[in-house]
Amino acid sequence: MDSDRRADGPDPPDDGFVTDDTPPVDSLTVGYVGTDLTDAVKTAFETSATPVSFEVMAVEDGEAGLALFESGAVDCLLSRYELPDMTGIELLDSVRAKARAFPVVLLAVAGSEQLASRAIAAGVTDYIPAGDSSLADLPARLTAATERARTDRPDCVEAAVEDAAAAIVITDTDGTIEYVNGTFEEITGYSSEEAVGQTPQILSSGAHDEAYYEELWETILDGRVWEEETINERKSGERYVARQTVAPVTDGDGDVDRFVGIQRDVTTRRPLETQVERSARTLSAVYNLTSDTEMSLDEKIEAVLDVGCRHLDLPVAYVTRIEDGTQHVIAASGDHDLIQEGTTDPLGRTYCRKTITQAEPLVVDDAAETDWQDDPAFERFGLRCYLGARIQVDGSTYGTLCFGGERPREEPVLSALQSTVATLANWLGYEIARHRYEWKLERKNQRLDEFTSIVSHDLRNPLNVAMLRLEHAREADHPREHLDGIADAHERISTIIEDTLTLARDGHLVEDLEHVSVGEIATTCWETVETPQATLDIREDPQIEADPDRLRHVFENLFRNAVEHVGPDVTVSVGETATGFFVADDGPGIPDSAAVFESGYSTSQNGSGFGLAIVERIVKAHGWSVTITASEAGGARFEFDTGDDGDRSLEPTCLLN
Repeated sequence: MDSDRRADGPDPPDDGFVTDDTPPVDSLTVGYVGTDLTDAVKTAFETSATPVSFEVMAVEDGEAGLALFESGAVDCLLSRYELPDMTGIELLDSVRAKARAFPVVLLAVAGSEQLASRAIAAGVTDYIPAGDSSLADLPARLTAATERARTDRPDCVEAAVEDAAAAIVITDTDGTIEYVNGTFEEITGYSSEEAVGQTPQILSSGAHDEAYYEELWETILDGRVWEEETINERKSGERYVARQTVAPVTDGDGDVDRFVGIQRDVTTRRPLETQVERSARTLSAVYNLTSDTEMSLDEKIEAVLDVGCRHLDLPVAYVTRIEDGTQHVIAASGDHDLIQEGTTDPLGRTYCRKTITQAEPLVVDDAAETDWQDDPAFERFGLRCYLGARIQVDGSTYGTLCFGGERPREEPVLSALQSTVATLANWLGYEIARHRYEWKLERKNQRLDEFTSIVSHDLRNPLNVAMLRLEHAREADHPREHLDGIADAHERISTIIEDTLTLARDGHLVEDLEHVSVGEIATTCWETVETPQATLDIREDPQIEADPDRLRHVFENLFRNAVEHVGPDVTVSVGETATGFFVADDGPGIPDSAAVFESGYSTSQNGSGFGLAIVERIVKAHGWSVTITASEAGGARFEFDTGDDGDRSLEPTCLLN
């Protein structure tokens, strides 16, 4: 600070320091005030590169520190801010009441602009944040502070703050700027010569109303410290966000003499803090939703997408399943026509092709202004902003969780929001894996129940018949008739066992799908029909994607069912429908179509009752559907809809395998 700026202040008291021609400091006795002399402080003195020898006298509280000062045993005081009986500022005030220039250095927690402002206003010689990097300079700064005090230079405060990391401005009581430091020049773009003589109004952005400034002035004129986040404007016209503290400086009579303002540019930090707060709210809301045990997984995913859209401020959200080079949208939120549940696209035309290749979320702030402008994904979907993370299930890539919009984001996506999306994707992977496990366990239990039912009930009937026939054969003169009955019962038992095993096996997932001919597989299976009077009529030969082995089981069971319920001269037709294929017979039809797929259902004395249950299980495992209507001949017609890309594992829709 220029000397003429402090000319109107009170003269410093005679505190015993020589004011001119003082030789350089070669040794210092430092009075350390604090409850502990840390290793970092000790190391700073022990490893000092300055040509000064240091002796440290340590006391624990402010009263003892003040006694050290009054005894004249120390050259300077180095005080912690927090003391047992007072604060470092209060100790400083007590020293300044007796000696204006005696060097007092405050060692305080880093990052407190308000504390720094109060210390400077109280006349601290130097203010040092208690970080290891700052402590490394401690000996040199104590030496410089002591030399300034011994020469009684009136710019000691300026020397303490000139190199501070924060912008510092000192004004008179009218707000006219008297001093700015180098950091102020760097942040605002105004040089010291341009700023001095002006008021802080040169930084006004117009973002704050009169009431804002009235409150500021009311606070500082009342002798209180004002601290607020403010939006300023640099010389270039660019706005920036500053965390600002303004503290009044009082004269010897306690009247406000001038103001010290300290500000830090938090422009880059503020969006991050905002996004951290937003992420915390998002994850809290998601936790409340996902912990609801009454909600299904599909409902939870729908709710999570809606919450994500609101908190990320993006209108489109969707979950995909990536399989065989295709993107399947299995859940979606928003009005985008091409991104709805059930839509599919080649992976090469989507954003997800890049999302699944990287561990961290993929971020596109504005596709139109980057390399994405000619990308097929942008040309296809038109999402200018995109944020997506891959979903992994059991260590393998399952799909993606994506958010986007057709307008660019006004603020960049920082690490906090990226972490939020990554966390949501991880949660989805965990939930899908958990539900898969629970579903498979449930299916195993169902198959066990079915097997128990078969063993306890369906096998008991033919066994009872066999035992009765055996008893009669032993008593009869001509046992041949009873022996034939025993053989029939054994054959039925064998059929039930075979169908039970098939039912259990076909409860598993379908294997790899192939492009197959329905007519060709039906013809091959017809060869297993043991009655030559029966007729197969292949009307059309649709081509579908199916597991050939499982599809053969479908036809074998349908053909056997037709022979058992219609007779050896049955005619079976196979043809194409708009959405798949059909199998029909010319029998009497099925009286109760709703019950035919239940395990054990049969109207024949020879059937196991499990053939159509097997058919339904395989159909669902493909993601198809099957319905029963009347055929043209009045018999049963089974229509298979293969156009539904549904669940191949009987799991919920969102668990496409």
